[in-house]
Amino acid sequence: QYESACSRFREEPKFEEDRTAAQVMDASLRDSDFEHLQIIKNEDLEELRELGSGTFGTVYHGKWRGTDVAIKRIKKSCFTGRSSEQERLAQEFWREAEILSKLHHPNVVAFYGVVKDGPGGTLATLTEFMVNGSLRHVLQRKDKCPDLRKRLIIAMDAAFGMEYLHSKNIVHFDLKCDNLLVNLRDHARPICKVGDFGLSKIKRNTLVSGGVRGTLPWMAPELLNGSSSKVSEKVDVFSFGIVLWEILTGEEPYANMHYGAIIGGIVNNTLRPPVPANCGP
Repeated sequence: QYESACSRFREEPKFEEDRTAAQVMDASLRDSDFEHLQIIKNEDLEELRELGSGTFGTVYHGKWRGTDVAIKRIKKSCFTGRSSEQERLAQEFWREAEILSKLHHPNVVAFYGVVKDGPGGTLATLTEFMVNGSLRHVLQRKDKCPDLRKRLIIAMDAAFGMEYLHSKNIVHFDLKCDNLLVNLRDHARPICKVGDFGLSKIKRNTLVSGGVRGTLPWMAPELLNGSSSKVSEKVDVFSFGIVLWEILTGEEPYANMHYGAIIGGIVNNTLRPPVPANCGP
């Protein structure tokens, strides 16, 4: 949720009383009790290569004490705004990091800890490195795409990972093949894990505050029609149905449609991807 907030405030950074984002983050950490969260020293990291970058930061493949890790360097602009807003974003960041550090499941990407002494006082998060990257990338390689048996194993892994997250009252909100990470080194048994919790939100009182979070065309109708400010983990179930279609076809759903038509079709319940030809009755 701190990432979605970042997008609203990165345009006009404002600081009160000359407080920097780093100072606010440090104060927030001191004021909170995060007994399970590991703080990692930047000097213990070695960056090997860039994996990708976006609005909120850059991800690298690196080493931490000899272990392969994914290092996500977070832009300072994600914690800018008025002083009170900086503090709120900081608290949300540390709270979510603490929660993610407690997750332990073979089908959920492991969260190792936070770096708070990065270059220029920037923050970074450390997670498990998955050697073959995103499932979307794997499916696009038509020459080495997994066969149907392996795809079904991958789908089951993703389902087990999501079942675990929901049991911990976590709604992902952005489930898609780009956010499923895989390891295909064992040719007989691929491994798939749920990752990228940038849009995830912890459920409170069963329901969480709604809003437009996610990526078309994986978004459930209740995230688009504006009729309800509260949604449940069912939004992930809708997304998983589209993910299954991705896994079976290797294609991106509604790739040739305009976004407006996709939104209208989802909201009006008139749009469904065609049943893949290789599916049984």
